[in-house]
Amino acid sequence: MTLIVQIVLGLSILVGLATIIMSSKNWHWTQLVLVLCIFFTAIGFLFLGAETVRIHQNLRKGIPGLEKNIANLERQNGELLHGAGEKPGILKLDHQLKIVARERGRVWRGVLPAGQVDQQGRVSIEIAKPSPHGLEKDSIIYAFETGEPSAADPAGGMQYLGEFRVTEVQEAGASLEPILLIDNRSGERLAASEGPWSLYETMPIDRHRLFANYTEEQLREMLPPESVEEYQRHGTEATPDDDEWHVTGLDENDERVGPENIDQAVKRLYDRSLRDYAYIFNQLAGEKVAALAKQRAATNDNAWLVKALAGAEETGKFRQQQIEALDRDMAGMKQDLAAIVSHRDAILGLLANRLEFITSYRQANSALAKQFTENQLGLVQDINRASPAPARSTFLGK
Repeated sequence: MTLIVQIVLGLSILVGLATIIMSSKNWHWTQLVLVLCIFFTAIGFLFLGAETVRIHQNLRKGIPGLEKNIANLERQNGELLHGAGEKPGILKLDHQLKIVARERGRVWRGVLPAGQVDQQGRVSIEIAKPSPHGLEKDSIIYAFETGEPSAADPAGGMQYLGEFRVTEVQEAGASLEPILLIDNRSGERLAASEGPWSLYETMPIDRHRLFANYTEEQLREMLPPESVEEYQRHGTEATPDDDEWHVTGLDENDERVGPENIDQAVKRLYDRSLRDYAYIFNQLAGEKVAALAKQRAATNDNAWLVKALAGAEETGKFRQQQIEALDRDMAGMKQDLAAIVSHRDAILGLLANRLEFITSYRQANSALAKQFTENQLGLVQDINRASPAPARSTFLGK
């Protein structure tokens, strides 16, 4: 097509120049110059028009392919946006992600402790991503260690570190202080942690689907031995020994029935109770504080008892010394008592002798007194017989 246009253009130029040259004998030179200008202008316009057509053809020949590509891309974009078949689209995934983010809250990964932990459990942290990190002052976060056990803390690794309040916010990090009192074990575990940490705006929620695809070996690696069975049994047929709190009923459409209609259920399945870890940790922290208070009270009571026992032992020693002294006094008193009894017996014997002597003398005195009295009476009678009778008194008129 371009070659034909060039040939036609060349022939037109030759014909035009020949015509102008042949007309030079009859035209004025000014007319000839004007015609030549018009001719060359027309040739230039024709050339530019042909070039424009060529450019348009070159540009337009890719339009159908581009339109097809645009249609394919629009279809792909529609599938990515709205999904295709069972494959969810961006809108649905974004909705699900927002639901997950709303339930889980914000999370900061790869957080590293910066500096030493003080006696109150306060610690500074560094947050590499995102920037800015978005932590706000006085916000509450939950810290988990996601690293591996270290030589300083063999029992460390993936573990819960505690609930913290953001006290200060820096450009690349923040300062945290614990909400609850830190005991020696928690403080040592926090100080030995080398990170990295994961900070959660909301305590992670327990869900059944989180453990649905784990094998028994994997569950035993993650969970305490006494909890593995209930995770394994979730969704299996319930047994008569299961209590009502771990049994859920399904109707013929595999829909849950309420507790009041559990007798009408077609299926009875074992249902693992979900755990509210924020409530459990706070409750355990309260029980821990109460236990520590009881322990401290028991320790103080024990110290007082030890002190009282030491005093009692000292008092016992003193009383023993008093008993020994009293025993010695008693031995001396027994000797004194024996001497007193012996002296008393001697005195009683002497007294008995004296009483017997006195009794004999009293009897002898009584006999002598009787004899003396009889003698005196005899003398009085002798006197009365020897003496004349007394004269009567005239004063009395007798």
